[in-house]
Amino acid sequence: MIKIYFNSNFTGFEDKERILLDTGILLALNNKYDAWHKTVSNLFEDHILGENDKSIFLFLNPLILNEVTFLAGKPFDNYVKKHPRKNLNIINPQKVIDCTVNGIKDLIEAEVLIVVDGNKDSTLKQISLYKELGSADASNAAIANELELNFLTVDGRLANQMIKNKAKLSNIKKVYTTISIHQTYK
Repeated sequence: MIKIYFNSNFTGFEDKERILLDTGILLALNNKYDAWHKTVSNLFEDHILGENDKSIFLFLNPLILNEVTFLAGKPFDNYVKKHPRKNLNIINPQKVIDCTVNGIKDLIEAEVLIVVDGNKDSTLKQISLYKELGSADASNAAIANELELNFLTVDGRLANQMIKNKAKLSNIKKVYTTISIHQTYK
């Protein structure tokens, strides 16, 4: 497994590459208040959804969707805290949440996102990884490993832990990530 940074000198994904999208990627893509929104949107425009002649297959699982629906309001809450001088009272936080979730729904309905799930083997792999990766991340990594998917995340800690545990995740060849300098706010 290798770690690839998708900002600096990134030339894109391989044709027909199969990638599991982590929660943070989906939040950032679909929520303009997320600190990673600009960098993830640029990645998608330049290398996934934009004008290119490559077919990229993107996956999510129900646990990732569960995390997104639970966390959908967090980017706006963080934005409000980090921008106390901006008048954001006219923005309805529930509409931001609905937009975030509906953006993912639209990608699923358009078959841009393919829904996959785990099985017995991935569940056993999850059990072997939960202490190192955390419960949800272990599940996502185990499913990616079982289905031989690469992994895309904005979570540098997770990417590093996956690299440290690459012997247990031998079917994941690439982990794409970024660094905090590419956030629009911290």
